[in-house]
Amino acid sequence: MKLYKMNIILVGLLVSLNVSAYSEPISQMVEHQDHQSHTFHGVESQLTERSPFSVLPEQDIQDSKMHTTLNRASTTDAVKACDLSAFINESNTVEVIKDQGTDCINKLFSANSEIQEAAFESGNMYNVAKHTTRLAQSYGGGGSEDLQAFYLYLRAGYYAEYYNKEIDFLPWVTPAVKEAIDTFVSNPFFYQSNDAHGKVLSEVIIAMDSANLQHAYLDVLINWLNRWNRDYAQHWSIRNAVNSIFTVLYRGQWNTEYVSTIGSRNDLVMALSNFALNEAAIGADDEFMAANAGRELGRLTMYKNTAIQPLVKSKLQSIFARYNMYGFGDAVWLAAADTASHYSECADYGICGFEPKLKALVLSQSYTCSDSLRILSQDMTDKQHQAACDKMGYEETYFHTLLETGNQPVENDFNTQLQINIFDSSSDYQKYAGIIFGISTNNGGMYLEGDPSKPNNVPNFVAYEAPYANAEHYVWNLEHEFIHYLDGRFNMFGDFAAPTEKVVWWSEGIAEYVANEDNNSAALDTIKDGSVYTLSQIFETTYDGFDVDRIYRWGYLAVRFMFSQHKNEINSMLVETRAGDWGGYKAIIQGWEHQYQSEFEQWQQDLISHNSGKPKAVISVSTNGKIGTDIPFSSANSTDNDGVIVGYMWNFGDGTSSQEANPIHQYSNKGTYTVTLTVTDDSGLSASASTSIAVSQEGGHDRFPINCAIENKVTSGRLAAGEVVCLGSHQPIWLSISEVSKYQTMSITTANGSGNLKLEYSNFDWPNGSNLHAWSDNAGNDECITLSWQNQYWGYLKISGEYENAAIVVDFDKGCQ
Repeated sequence: MKLYKMNIILVGLLVSLNVSAYSEPISQMVEHQDHQSHTFHGVESQLTERSPFSVLPEQDIQDSKMHTTLNRASTTDAVKACDLSAFINESNTVEVIKDQGTDCINKLFSANSEIQEAAFESGNMYNVAKHTTRLAQSYGGGGSEDLQAFYLYLRAGYYAEYYNKEIDFLPWVTPAVKEAIDTFVSNPFFYQSNDAHGKVLSEVIIAMDSANLQHAYLDVLINWLNRWNRDYAQHWSIRNAVNSIFTVLYRGQWNTEYVSTIGSRNDLVMALSNFALNEAAIGADDEFMAANAGRELGRLTMYKNTAIQPLVKSKLQSIFARYNMYGFGDAVWLAAADTASHYSECADYGICGFEPKLKALVLSQSYTCSDSLRILSQDMTDKQHQAACDKMGYEETYFHTLLETGNQPVENDFNTQLQINIFDSSSDYQKYAGIIFGISTNNGGMYLEGDPSKPNNVPNFVAYEAPYANAEHYVWNLEHEFIHYLDGRFNMFGDFAAPTEKVVWWSEGIAEYVANEDNNSAALDTIKDGSVYTLSQIFETTYDGFDVDRIYRWGYLAVRFMFSQHKNEINSMLVETRAGDWGGYKAIIQGWEHQYQSEFEQWQQDLISHNSGKPKAVISVSTNGKIGTDIPFSSANSTDNDGVIVGYMWNFGDGTSSQEANPIHQYSNKGTYTVTLTVTDDSGLSASASTSIAVSQEGGHDRFPINCAIENKVTSGRLAAGEVVCLGSHQPIWLSISEVSKYQTMSITTANGSGNLKLEYSNFDWPNGSNLHAWSDNAGNDECITLSWQNQYWGYLKISGEYENAAIVVDFDKGCQ
């Protein structure tokens, strides 16, 4: 049976083959590491059948190499060039494996059918198994890269057989594989304690499961559990290997021979309970293993009316008595409660309804950003809460401006509120989120859209704090996941499963593009290293295999390309996706595949070579000032992508000029002056930019005839020309202005109220301090910005400070009020 679609996408490391579980509420848990910069968000999905937790590789897997269907082996050797075609062209598979090594063998899990068919022909599996047996006989402990590669190959073969319909092993393959496993198990160094040995041991134990031999090794697995001690626990690879035992036990439920045996194995019950009740593991590196032991003990309740049930019940009651639901030993308590309540009666243990109680204890903080955004958190400061709110507020305005949504949701979308649930760390996320929200937690967070057609539906973003996240709020993936909410509500008809055509490239690409804008070096790196995809390949992207480069990097690049080169085409596509016309959507992007592929390729090269010709002049200056006061001018944002700027010429509009890059100037008379900057690069090419400065004798402006103390206020949205509006005191406020390139001049005026506000404006993008075209920061609320001949259609305004009841207006071709 082959498993497609999102409901069974495994974001965790589910290493066995014969799995067709239903509604599986928790996936493998990642042992906490401080650096998870390559951890991506999860796919909205049902959970795997309360499977055990796993550990991560010691070193980060490079994004473009991530596999979610295998337990990646690590090595300290330099990575060899991988040539999978050798499995087709060479006749001696044993030598090919030795030459290619574990990194290359890992790629066989996702290799194309032709390579898998050649690599895993029954004769090759048999010969490799026999060679592995001979090598295992002479194994002297301390690890073996060859043995590691051979056992990895054998389990990869079973993986390929399960998923590739062209592969079907002959009956004599599995006995040969079992002999190879038996030989290693019988080796006197089987229970050795060091990391190098653990790498081989991990492959052997997983191979027991891959070959569907769970029943044959129960005694061996129980012996490992009984042997566990603090010496074993200090070795990462030994922890990883022995933790695989819980996966073998978990998978045994689909093995009839295992099921017929398990009901009488009180020795397994004792081994699991002793492991789970070992308090030395609480707070230690192997705590997740104790939790897995509790989880598998609870799973044993599924084997109804068997001899083990009285002992299972007694030991589960011991776990619930010794540990707390939230606090000491909670990882074990929750793991055991999760499976025990699923497979048996929760009332037998007094644990009914523990999930909402847990949520109230863990996510005890509540912070309201707005009517549509609420944060539930475990341990955040008010400053962090507000920073997260501000970031989402900025993104929301930017999103609606970029996508031209008109703030109009798609039909029948009632997701008017979003709840953001933030755990204190990745460890807490992995420990609690699966129980509370019923999701996989071996990822960087998850957006759960629910059914937006239901009026009372509340979508949830589940996240965690991390030291490597945005330092303003420390919420990992906040920027990306929030866009999923907006995209689903304003661009995509129906729920997550509604599209009948592939939309992953867009969903992930637009989230990456809005979150990163034009700053995504990881995406550029994939162009530079040659791991490129065509538009037709990008548009066919799915979550199968979870290819990080293809999903995120190239989704981002395709979206960025279309926005920068063919924005109107994006608008046409969104007409179809907003209406749920997936056939129309498909027809549009298929046209892009043929029409724009050559341009897409050239655009990529221009992007990495910065081949853009002449320089770009950018003026940064406060656009109002006073007579006799120093006014600083800056050219710092001027750029030349294929060279350097070597000359500057400022014309201040009063008959004076300067050749300094960043001059300071004073005006002698009041009035409005047009300032022009001309920059010249090392190729002799020039470009100019102009802006206006209003110079007054006393400063300030007449008050607007509007009482903002009683009028409605805006906190985001779009300014209309000539319309005076009142500003909310929540700050910062992000406002957009359309058609600014259509007019000779544009002026922005604020006045009224109390306090002190600041205006920052950019014609490039939302103001971030380094891309400003103008700003005004007088004492009080009387501010003025005037600019001339802007290039871009949209203008972007940020309003900050401490103020109340201020008003604002934008005017074209008439100056400040």
